[in-house]
Amino acid sequence: MNNCKNFVFLPDSFYKLKSLRRFYLKGCSRLEIFPEILDTMKRLYELDLSETALKELPSSIGNLIGLKDLNMNNCKNLVCLPDSFCKLKSLTTFRLHGCLRLEIFPEIMDTVKRLYELDLSGTALKELPSSIGNLIGLKDLNMNNCKSLVFLPDSFCKLKSLERFYLKGCSRLEIFPEIMDTMKMLYELDLSETALKELPSSIGNLIGLKDLNMNNCKNLVFLPDNFYKLKSLKRFYLKGCSRLEIFPEIMDTMKMLYELDLSGTALKELPSPIGNLIGLKDLNMNNCKNLVFLPGSFYKLKSLRRFYLKGCSRLEIFPEIMDTMKRLYELDLSGTALKELPSSIGNLIGLKDLNMNNCKSLVFLPDSFYKLKSLRRFYLKGCSRLEIFPEILDTMKRLYELDLSGTALKELPSSIGNLIGLKDLNMNNCKNLVCLPDSFCKLKSLTTFRLHGCLRLEIFPEIIDTMERLYELDLSGTALKELPSSIDNLVGLKYLSLNDCENFVCFLDSFFKLKSLLCLSLCGSSNLIVKNLFTAVGGRPVNQKDPHGFSSLKKLELSESNLENLPTTIKQFPLHELILRNCKRLKSLPELPPSLKCLDAHACTSLEDVSSIQKFFKQPLFCQDKPYGSLVLNFSNCFKLGEKGVGNDIDAEDSTSLEEVSSIKKVLKQAVFCKSLGWLFTNCFQLDQKAASGPETPKLEMPFEHMVTLLKDYHQAPPESKKRACIITCVPGSEIPEWFDFKSLGSSMNIQLPSEWCSNNSWINFPSFVASAVVSVPDSSYTGGEFGITCECHLKSRNGDDRCFICYSYFLFGSRLSDHVFLVYDGFKVREFVKSKASNNRIYIEATFNFYLEGLDSSHCEVKQCGVHRLFAN
Repeated sequence: MNNCKNFVFLPDSFYKLKSLRRFYLKGCSRLEIFPEILDTMKRLYELDLSETALKELPSSIGNLIGLKDLNMNNCKNLVCLPDSFCKLKSLTTFRLHGCLRLEIFPEIMDTVKRLYELDLSGTALKELPSSIGNLIGLKDLNMNNCKSLVFLPDSFCKLKSLERFYLKGCSRLEIFPEIMDTMKMLYELDLSETALKELPSSIGNLIGLKDLNMNNCKNLVFLPDNFYKLKSLKRFYLKGCSRLEIFPEIMDTMKMLYELDLSGTALKELPSPIGNLIGLKDLNMNNCKNLVFLPGSFYKLKSLRRFYLKGCSRLEIFPEIMDTMKRLYELDLSGTALKELPSSIGNLIGLKDLNMNNCKSLVFLPDSFYKLKSLRRFYLKGCSRLEIFPEILDTMKRLYELDLSGTALKELPSSIGNLIGLKDLNMNNCKNLVCLPDSFCKLKSLTTFRLHGCLRLEIFPEIIDTMERLYELDLSGTALKELPSSIDNLVGLKYLSLNDCENFVCFLDSFFKLKSLLCLSLCGSSNLIVKNLFTAVGGRPVNQKDPHGFSSLKKLELSESNLENLPTTIKQFPLHELILRNCKRLKSLPELPPSLKCLDAHACTSLEDVSSIQKFFKQPLFCQDKPYGSLVLNFSNCFKLGEKGVGNDIDAEDSTSLEEVSSIKKVLKQAVFCKSLGWLFTNCFQLDQKAASGPETPKLEMPFEHMVTLLKDYHQAPPESKKRACIITCVPGSEIPEWFDFKSLGSSMNIQLPSEWCSNNSWINFPSFVASAVVSVPDSSYTGGEFGITCECHLKSRNGDDRCFICYSYFLFGSRLSDHVFLVYDGFKVREFVKSKASNNRIYIEATFNFYLEGLDSSHCEVKQCGVHRLFAN
């Protein structure tokens, strides 16, 4: 009878159901009274009363002599339990989680052997009865978040079978009872977030304890000296015990303890016998802000693997390591006040990860650094006083990641080539760096080298030998005037960034021999540099050009450059992506490479003419058979872009045939049959269809209409010629185009389908939909952002079943946001849907469309109108 919300009454004759085994009443939120059980019920073993309105159980509950599982979770009105509770001799689990008004647990007047799980979490209990020890079979006792609990009885120790005891969040519990006798079975005790000030001296009687959690016990100030007697303890958590200043002496060895978390405590030091924790593997002291001293016996922790000291901002000295430590492989000293590392650091022969990020006082690294033969990752980011990196006196094969970003280094040692396994070298924002050694080319394993923001670096060294593996080089924000003549020795270079290099003046001929280069980024470059780049490639006679120069270049980034026009030679580049974001002075586009898949001209606020994209679509290469090709054109926030600039030469009164329509229509035709098309004119307000509604001005909706006409052609084409077609278009506007078959206010609509739609064997010439929505921004203070628009279509068949497919697109908006019209089409998803269902002989008669927005900024916008246009092959 679960979730019978109106159920209010059980008959007194309930007890006559002698064969009943399971009775479920969960969620019967109006049931306030459970009937008396006037006779024994032997067979009922499971009773679920959770989320009912019961205030109490009847005293005759003990007649359920076969009951094993009683669930009363979230009975928020329950205020008492009968004393006869102890008569439930067969009971094994009793759950009272979330009974917010239950303040008293009844006395257990007789022993209860079989109850092994009792959940009292989230109740209003203030204490447990002294007779709790009569639950001699209890294994799990959960009292988490009993916010009113203030007292635990001394008889607690009589729970000899107890294995797990949870008291997390009992925020008024200040005293834990003495354990007057040994408890062998208890292995997990959670006291986190309690108000305990100390543990009892008898804690050692918990001889089987393995896990002790005291995280965030903010009042804890003392741990007993006999802590070391917990010989079975494996994990001890004290994270966030912000008043704990002293850790007790460990007077004897503890073999089993392998994880100790002291992070966020007020400890000033560790005791000298810390070495007695001979089994310790993980020691966490992150954010111990008062820690000033580590004992010399630290090196005796022979089993230690991970040692975390991040944020110990008063720790100035790391102890000498007097003997080798083979197993310590991770040491985090980031954010400490260390000025140097000890010369004996080389004794950490197993160390793999050394993190010293943001050690602002660090001024010295020992010459013995090279002895760390197992070291793989060394992080020194933000060590702003470190001026010298030590000589590497021997080869280090395993170090593959070195982060020196934000240091005060002026140069690297000439022996840097001894880091023969180095793959990733980060020197971003080394503002004092003035030179790099000639031995740089010896780093044969190097794959990425980052020098972004090295403001004083004027010369990049000659690469006197080939470097095959270096594929990413970031020189952005440096003072370089040119690249070395031997740059072509970087034969594997794929990604080169020269953003914001204000002193850069030219590209040498050797630059154009980079045969592997995929991406070149020149953001923020001057007009001169960009023209130099294109002139160097396109300005020479054909017979002098290197046929392999830039043959692999796929992406060119020129964002935030001061270009007014792109050189016409850009069409010679085999580009897939051209990024021109925020080129504020750019006015027009030349003919573009036929291989282009993405053109991003977001916020090119002076851009007026992009008519060249007509020629772009006519290129033969574009029309080749590429089943998964795509094209994205983003002109969002190009505020000066008008329809003339888009290339629409259709007259408003034009009624010509398909073969005679405008170039923009041809553009769309190529796109539909060859590629997926994203065509975004966000915030291009001169394209607003209301503003362009005069008889002499082409209407914005015409490109929409031509697109749909071409989609009809697409449906009529033979199946073998069809590719995956996905169309996404966005333009300013506040009305669904007039020619749409169905329009509705709001974000949803229903339409009736003709009988032949999606019937058996129709997938070859399947019909489809074009969906449109008007998104408005009611909040005038909203300045733009990013969100996705989803069109969800549910199809209902004559059989009554419901099928769904979804089209989804993501859009980026800038400032000056207004209403926009979206067009979304994904014929591939529709066709695959229809094809997969064709054999089911279903005829779909109705379609429901729901439009909704998703993403971080979707709450600022709403779907004001929606529309659907049907497409038929015949």
